[in-house]
Amino acid sequence: MGVIQEEYELSAAMDPAVHQPLISFYTVYPNSVPPMAADRSALGSIPSQAYQYCEAVTTASAFGWYAFPASSFTLSFDGVDVYLLEDQQKRKFSALQLDGMDEWWNAHCPEHLKDMAPPFITNLGIPGYVQVWSGLLIETRRNWSTLIRPIANTPMSNQYFCFEGIVETDSYSPAPLFVNLKLQVTDTPIEFSHLEPLFQVQPIHRSCYSKKSLNDFVSTRISSKEYMTDSHWQRYANTVRHIDPRQDDHKTGQYAIDTRKRGKRSNDNKQGCPYL
Repeated sequence: MGVIQEEYELSAAMDPAVHQPLISFYTVYPNSVPPMAADRSALGSIPSQAYQYCEAVTTASAFGWYAFPASSFTLSFDGVDVYLLEDQQKRKFSALQLDGMDEWWNAHCPEHLKDMAPPFITNLGIPGYVQVWSGLLIETRRNWSTLIRPIANTPMSNQYFCFEGIVETDSYSPAPLFVNLKLQVTDTPIEFSHLEPLFQVQPIHRSCYSKKSLNDFVSTRISSKEYMTDSHWQRYANTVRHIDPRQDDHKTGQYAIDTRKRGKRSNDNKQGCPYL
C-alpha cells in the first residue's frame, strides 16, 4: 500500500537480535499530523523547579509520542446522543469519515480492501462514548505492545475523559491508532484541534504486564526480618534525605544527576533502556 511511512527506531535493549524498529507509524491520511516525540516539560505544564530537579516527572513526561486527531472537529453531547457540530448545524452520527479519505484510500489500497478505510469518529453506542482516529496505523516489534493513554503530567480538559488501553500491536498490526473518549459535559461545544495532542503512545514489553510478572512480587510488614534486612535499611538511608540537614550529604537534584549520567553511559555504550 502506498503510504507515507515514518519509523522511529529505538535501541534493542531487551532483544538485541531483532533489528525491526521498536515502533513504526504509517500515515494513511495525508493531512494527518505526524506523531511527535513527547516533551520533558509536558508541553510546558511542569513548573520550572520540577523540570530542573524532578527527573522522575520529566522522564515519565518524555516517554513515548504524542498523537493528534486526524482533523479538527467539534462535538456536542445532550446526555443521550452525540452530535457533530458543523456550519452551525448539529448532526447525529454512528460513524464519520474524513474528507477525501475514501478516494485516497481506494487509490492506494489493494482491491480487496477498497471502501474499508478506518472511520475518523465512531459513536460507540454508549451515551457519550466515542472513538477518534489519528489518521495513522501503528506496528511494534515482536513481543512489544502499545500503551495508549492520556498525555502524561498534563492537565486534560474537563469536557472529556481519555481512556487507557494496551494493544498488542505486534500481532494485530498495522493497526489503526485511535483513542476512546468519554464526553463529560452536556449541551456544550467540545472542540478538538488537529494541532493539539490528544493522547500519548508508549511502547511496553509484553512481559511487563503478563500475569507471571505481576504475580512475582513481595509484600511484607517492615517488622519482618525475612525481607527488611540491615542491607535494606542501609540502602533506604542512602536513598532518602536525613531529617537533620547537617547530617545530610545528598545534593539537591542528586537523583536527576545520577540518572542522567547513567542514561548517557547507556547511550554511549549502546546499552541500557531504549532511547529515542
